[in-house]
This record gives sequence, structure tokens and C-alpha cells, in this order.
Amino acid sequence: MFLQMMVIITSTNTIQTAVANDRILRRLEELSTISDDNDCLSRFYFTAAHQQASDLIHSWMEEAGLDVTKDTIGNIRGIYRSDRADAKHFVIGSHYDTVHDAGKYDGPLGILLGIEMAQRLKKYGIDLPFHLNCIAFADEEGSRFSTAYLGSSVIAGNFDHEWLSRKDDRGVSFQEVIEGNGGQVNSISDDQIPQEDWLGYFEVHIEQGPVLCKQDLPVCLVSGIAAQARVNVSWKGMAGHAGTSPMDIRNDALCAAAEFTLLIEDIGKKNKEQLVATVGKLNVSPNTSNVIPGMVTHSLDIRSPNGSFLSEMIELIQTKGKEIAQKRTIEFDWKLMQFNPAIDCDDQLQELLERSIKKGNISQVLKIPSGAGHDAVMISAVAPVSMLFVRCTEGISHNPLEYVESSDIKDALIVCNHFMDELISAHTI
Repeated sequence: MFLQMMVIITSTNTIQTAVANDRILRRLEELSTISDDNDCLSRFYFTAAHQQASDLIHSWMEEAGLDVTKDTIGNIRGIYRSDRADAKHFVIGSHYDTVHDAGKYDGPLGILLGIEMAQRLKKYGIDLPFHLNCIAFADEEGSRFSTAYLGSSVIAGNFDHEWLSRKDDRGVSFQEVIEGNGGQVNSISDDQIPQEDWLGYFEVHIEQGPVLCKQDLPVCLVSGIAAQARVNVSWKGMAGHAGTSPMDIRNDALCAAAEFTLLIEDIGKKNKEQLVATVGKLNVSPNTSNVIPGMVTHSLDIRSPNGSFLSEMIELIQTKGKEIAQKRTIEFDWKLMQFNPAIDCDDQLQELLERSIKKGNISQVLKIPSGAGHDAVMISAVAPVSMLFVRCTEGISHNPLEYVESSDIKDALIVCNHFMDELISAHTI
């Protein structure tokens, strides 16, 4: 009873919440200035800016009173340990890498909310029935090596060592990056939390969509996450002089890629209730104005709430690509880089989160699926997962215009604190 009273008192402390909210806002601004590009926010895996951000997050976790370490892959891991011999691990996590020309809330907001949740409990010396972990995942976006969820894959114990041979745009391998920063790739598997030691996982993230704005709500439950595939596609034609090669005998790799890209758009529109597909990254060689493109490589990101349907569409699209290549006398190469099935959030954790939203005086408890991928995808293979979305203005994300109101962050923090109280109560004997 004393524990429950103490938690209720601390979770509803208006002054403490305001102080924590201001701290989150200041830290978001500070992180947003750490970039490898002077003209925009860009923080790829294990770059100088990425390392600087990790050091800063490390210091904030220490300020919160957590025991902090950095693992081989670059995850920053703060823990508030339980005194119980049989305690399992509950993880709050999000990522600190970004896409190129990013917004400042995608990833860091969830990390900072997690730190505040732990700091509140640590401040009042709450006796936890589980180990509380705050983890800042080193790489979720996959911007450098075209492999998403690198950080969370290590924690979940499903890191694929074949990824170590993948190279970035400069030809540097993933293994070289880790070893160049003092890591030993053979120790990556040692950093996992064994499946039997998991209690659960919680992630707070901006919605990256318009639903909360349309419903005029600050937060909502996440029901699950769509299936996703990432593919690298290449087209090899014949480079030639732009002024002397007749149009009807060219083997233009870019024209083949362009036809394929429009095909992707058409398939997406015809299946818009079940599918989104994007060609977002394009490399053209020799990339010279007076030379016919001889080689094009590009990405393909394709997602669906239905994993079986996604698999069917992947097979169809690959077949269509081969047909385009054959028609244009172009060599076609297709490499599936990653496939993640659709996942559902845990019913019991969602029930606790629903109670927390009601206690936070939110007018409606809304539940929506996520089309965006999150680290919860990897964790779901070993533990029950839960997610809370926070409203972002007009649903804009992966864009410098990405914005979250201070009042919405405050509402999210209140809900998060209630959720932690509910979780403690549910596991306190």
C-alpha cells in the first residue's frame, strides 16, 4: 500500500512533471544541433555526430541515477536494478540515429521520455519488482547499411552476422566500422538479453501520420506494426555518348529504373488499402550529363499490414522487374535486404496502457496500427511489446518540419508515468 501511495503521489506531481517536460524540450534541442551535415540534421550510424550524441545520452542517463554502459553495437543502456533475485528485464527504448535531413523528434523523444520515467522512480527510491532498462538504440533507420533495427536486433538476440559484410556508400563494411571503433564483432551476441529474462518492452514514438491530428488527441495506443521489406535493385545497361547513340538501340539503365519506379507507384495506388511502396534512394553511374547511364542502383521499401499479401507483391514486383529488363536488354539484379513480418502489440500491456491514458485525462482511448517500422519489431520475437504514439503536427516526419507540441509531450509523460505505476503494481506481490 505504501508503495502504491508513493507512486500515485509522484506520478501526479505537477511541478515535477513541468520540470521534466522542460528538460525533455531542452535536450531535444541540444540533440538536434548534433549533425554530420551543417545544413540539416543527419546522424548516421557510428559517424562523428552519432558518437557525440551517444556520449550526451550516456551522460543524461547517468544524471538520472542509472547504471550506464555502451555495448559493442553502440546501444546506450541505462538500468535501474531491482533487489529481487528473480527479477526480469523491462525495457523502454527508442533510437538516436536519423535519416538524412531529419526531424528532431523521431527516436530521441522516446529515449528522453524513458529517461524521465526512470529518473522519477529513482528519485523516490521505488523498490522495483523488475530491472528497468532505458536503451537508446544505435541504429533503427538503417540509413548507412540498408539494414534497419541493428541496435534492437542485438538486444533481442536476433542479430544476423551476415550483415557484417555489408558496405556503406563509401565501400566501408559494417565490420570495419565496429572494429574501427574498438568493438569486437565476436562479442555482439554477448550483449543480448536472453529470452527467458524478458518481462516486456515499451516504446514511445511520434505517430508519423495524421490520425491523432484529425482526432485532436495528444496520444494513442498502437495495435501493431506493418510487415516491411527492403530490397536493393540494380540495372546494368551500356554507357555511351549522349550525342552519338541512336535512341532506338540504347541500353539505358536509368530508363529501365524509371519504368520500374512508375510501376511501383501504379501497384501501390491499385492496392492502396493494403500496400505502400517507395523508391527512395537512387545511384546513377557514371552520373554525367553527356553520358547514357550504364548502371543504376536503387532501394525499394514496401510495406503492408498483411505479411502474406506483402510476400505475394514482392514476388510480383520482382517478376515485373525481370520483364522490364528483358524488354530493354538490361541486366537486372534483386537483393532482398530485410523482411520483417507484421506484429501485434501485447494485450496485457495494452490494457495497462489504456488505463494509463484514462488516468491521464485523455478524452478518448484510440488504438491504431503503425505503418512505420519501430524497434518493437525486433523485440517482439522475444518479449511482449507495447507502444504509445504521440501526435506530430500534420503527421509530418522524416522531415525538418517534424514538430511536437510541448503540451503533447507533457501529456505523454503523464501517461508514461501512470503506465509505469500500473506495471509496478501489476508485478508487485
